[in-house]
Amino acid sequence: MRSVSRIILLGIVVVVVLAAIYPTYRYYLYFESHVSTDDAYVDGSVSLVSSRIPGTVAKLYVLENWKVKADDLLLTLDTRDYQVRVAQAEAQLARAKQSVDELYAQLQAAEAGVNLAGSQLRETQLDFNRAKALPEQNVVSTQFYDQTTTALRVAVADQALAEHQLQQARAALGGDMVDHARYDRPIVQQAQAILEAAKLDLSYTEIHSPITGIITRKSVHVGNRIQPGEPLMAIVPVDRLYVTANFKETQLTNVRVGQPADIEADIYPGFIFRGHVDSISVGTGAAFALLPPENATGNWVKVVQRVPVKVVLNEQPPPDKLLRMGLSVEVTVDITDKRGPLLSSTLQQMYQDRQEIPWATPGSQPAQQQQSSPNSAIGQPAVRP
Repeated sequence: MRSVSRIILLGIVVVVVLAAIYPTYRYYLYFESHVSTDDAYVDGSVSLVSSRIPGTVAKLYVLENWKVKADDLLLTLDTRDYQVRVAQAEAQLARAKQSVDELYAQLQAAEAGVNLAGSQLRETQLDFNRAKALPEQNVVSTQFYDQTTTALRVAVADQALAEHQLQQARAALGGDMVDHARYDRPIVQQAQAILEAAKLDLSYTEIHSPITGIITRKSVHVGNRIQPGEPLMAIVPVDRLYVTANFKETQLTNVRVGQPADIEADIYPGFIFRGHVDSISVGTGAAFALLPPENATGNWVKVVQRVPVKVVLNEQPPPDKLLRMGLSVEVTVDITDKRGPLLSSTLQQMYQDRQEIPWATPGSQPAQQQQSSPNSAIGQPAVRP
C-alpha cells in the first residue's frame, strides 16, 4: 500500500511539475520582454490664464470644474478706462491729420512764395538790365542805377529765402512727396500706432480660453483688482493627458521610443489603456531637482536613479474611464522591438511631417487621437501570465 501511495504521490508531483513548466516559461518570457513600474502618474500640460492688462473684474462666466472650449469667454474687465484711452488716441490721430493738412498748406504757401519771388526776380533783372544800359546814354541818373542794383540783390535774397522755406515745408512732411499718400507721415503713423495699442488694450478686457479643457484652481472673483501676469485660473486639457512613468535606470537598457505600453490606473482596476513610449527624458529626476545632489562631496551612497518616460495613449479613454491629472497608474512596456530611437519624440516627428505646431490653433486634435490606429484597443481585461 505504501508503495502504491508513493507511486501515486510521485505521479501527482510529476504532473504538477509538468503543469507548472509552461506558465513558468511564459512568465520568464514575459519578464524578459517587458519592464514595468508603479511609479507612474497621469500628467498633462496645464494652461494658466492671466491678464495682459491691469483692471477690475466686471463679469465672470465660468466656475470651478466647468468645461470650456477654445476661445470661450471666461471673464471681462471694466472697459471704461480703456474706452477713454481709445477716445484720446482717436483725437490724437485726428489732430495729427490736421497737422499734416496744415503742413500741406504751408507747403503750398511756400511754393507760391517761390513763384512770387521768381517773378519779382525776373522783373527786377529786367529793370537792372535797362538801368545798366541807360547810364551809358546819359538818360537816367546814377542814383536810379544804384537803386535797381540794390533791388536786384534783394530779389535774389528773397528768391533764396523762398526756396529755403520750401525746403523746410517739404522736410516737415518727410521730404518725399511722390511715393507717399497724404497721411502716410510719421506724425500720423505714430498717432495711428497709439490708437491701435489703445484698441488692443481694450480688446484685452475680454479674456478667452486658449484651449479646450476643464477649469480648475480658479482664484478670481467679480470685483477683484488684477495685475498683468497674475494667475486667475488654470485649464486642464483632458484630451491631451499623458503618463509620466519613472523607470529605474537599470530598466531602461532596452526601452526605445515607439514601443507599445499597457497602462492600468488604480482608479480602474482590471482595465488596460493602450499606449506607446513617446519620448525618454535626457536626465534623471534628481538632475533637474531644485537642489541636485552633490555626489562629489561628503560620504557618498549609490542610489538607483529614475528617469521619466513619457507614455501617450493611442486613443482617447472611453467616457466611463476618464483619466485625471495625478492619478497613480502602473505602466508596462513591451521591449521586444529594440529598433526605435533613444532621443526622439513621436509627437514631434508627426508634427514636423505635417508641418504643424502642436495645438497652436483651436480645434486641433491631440496627438493621442492622431497617432491611433484602427486596430488598437483602448481597453481590455487585465491579463497577467
